[in-house]
Amino acid sequence: MGLFSNFFDRFKAADFHISPNMKIKSIQSEFKNNFGLTLRVYKGKVLADPEITFAQLNKLTSKDVKTNSSDLVIKANMTISEFEKLVSDHFGITVQVANEFDTYNVNNKYTLGQASRREDVEDWVKERGFSSLDAWLESENCKTLEEWYEKNDK
Repeated sequence: MGLFSNFFDRFKAADFHISPNMKIKSIQSEFKNNFGLTLRVYKGKVLADPEITFAQLNKLTSKDVKTNSSDLVIKANMTISEFEKLVSDHFGITVQVANEFDTYNVNNKYTLGQASRREDVEDWVKERGFSSLDAWLESENCKTLEEWYEKNDK
């Protein structure tokens, strides 16, 4: 699965565009639709208000947000680290990629495509001695990750 998926991530058409005049919530929604992951956008060290645009964010932070930058094209074969640095360099904005449930930041070594396929979770359960995500979920008496997060969200 991984080798072919990673190969095809390189040839996919542009997966995601970020435009400086978009509202943060629109960027986050499109990111979620494209990758199934959560995009956290920060104003300094605090999460930014999703109702504002990058231009409005620029007025609320001491960091210079580059609102005149061109659109940014994101591909599934970029590592999380490359993506986060690219957004920072291009727009002057801090972002982090979290899992689909927004419960943890995905390890920067994975590509957006790998994280969207939950390869980070598969690796995590294998490191704990389980043969697959399904085997781990069974040991937790859950049928899906959604069910596990609901049971463990306190």
